Amino acid sequence: MTTKYENFQHLESEDEIQEVGNGLPHLQSFLQHLCSRSHLLLLSLGLSILLLVVICVVGTQNSKVQRDVATLRRTFSNFTSDTVAEIQALTSQGSSLQEMITSLKAEVEDHKQELQAAYFRMLLRVQQLVKDLNSLTCQMAVLKNNGEEGVGSSEKTCCPINWVEHAGSCYWFSQSSETWSEAEKYCQLENAHLVVINSREEQNFIQEHICTAGAWTGLTDQNGPWKWVDGTDYGRGFSLWRSDLLDPSRNMIKESEACAFFTSDGHWIYDICRKLYHWVCETELSKAS
Repeated sequence: MTTKYENFQHLESEDEIQEVGNGLPHLQSFLQHLCSRSHLLLLSLGLSILLLVVICVVGTQNSKVQRDVATLRRTFSNFTSDTVAEIQALTSQGSSLQEMITSLKAEVEDHKQELQAAYFRMLLRVQQLVKDLNSLTCQMAVLKNNGEEGVGSSEKTCCPINWVEHAGSCYWFSQSSETWSEAEKYCQLENAHLVVINSREEQNFIQEHICTAGAWTGLTDQNGPWKWVDGTDYGRGFSLWRSDLLDPSRNMIKESEACAFFTSDGHWIYDICRKLYHWVCETELSKAS
């Protein structure tokens, strides 16, 4: 009986061992499955962490790139603003320099014209001084010879003092005003007569010396038609009437007398002989005293 019980126990032990032995493969399979899942989870976790790190790195780099781009934009904007400001400043300076150059050119041109005018005035003055010197020399020679004509000469060769010599005649330009008759009397006292114009060249000479107020000429119609005081033929001679007086025979003055005078621009017009104007005396160089 005892033997049977032990045998029975032994059989139970073997069955249990066999059951345990049969259960080990399932446990191993489970453990392997569990381990494979852990590996996957770890792998997924590692990949997630790696991806997160990559995202953080990329985000950091992107932020840095954005900051660098913003810095570059600000730098470029500042550079553009500075460049535009410099260009505007250079343009303004260029305009100022151009205006200065234009102003300097105008100033130089003005000075040039002034110098040219001064040169011509000085030249005329020197020429007049030469004529005055010649006249004084001539007058001194006349005085030295007690007013007699020079030795071996049949004519005096100089104009009186304050008279201007031109083309064989002497001219005197008044600084005051008189009527035509009084002016003619003054000229006669100087052994001369009111000026008689015979050519355009003589007209230009007179025009250069008369004052702006005008001056009497030796042309009048007091005793009938127009005539010169020295008897020169008026009809065939030179004339320079103003454009509205091309036919002076149609005397618009109600009174019977009219006398011609020079205007400031040199043209001739007529007026009542009793008016007051400057005048010009003329005498031949051979008759000058």
